[in-house]
Amino acid sequence: MSDFERTGGCFCGSVRYSFTAPALETHHCHCQMCRKVHGALFGTFSVILKDYFTVEQGADNLVPFQSSERLHRNFCKTCGCHLFDELEQTTSAVELATGTIDDGAHPGHPEVTRRHIFVGSKVPWYAIEDGLPRHEKF
Repeated sequence: MSDFERTGGCFCGSVRYSFTAPALETHHCHCQMCRKVHGALFGTFSVILKDYFTVEQGADNLVPFQSSERLHRNFCKTCGCHLFDELEQTTSAVELATGTIDDGAHPGHPEVTRRHIFVGSKVPWYAIEDGLPRHEKF
């Protein structure tokens, strides 16, 4: 895994991170919270083991927001960019907002792990047509 490295950060550049192992999975979340947070039809997240994830710059610029009982979202306090989530029951990984990876680099997940979650909450006028697995919940 030492040959793998990705970097990323927020919109204004105040917060920078790196990860040095491929993501375990990547999912597209259609829940209302993710739609609102991202201002998009769904949010895309890559699960990264914390042992391989480092906030390189701007840790003091991160602001956590507890959006539900179990989920803490981390934002840049300067530009408001949503960077990663931490689930209370999963202390070993973060859910990285995939769109914040530099240059649109692939997060390294095995393609068979890509999926859509909370599809029962998706907007009714958007059709999922990519053939990926769909799940009502996580």
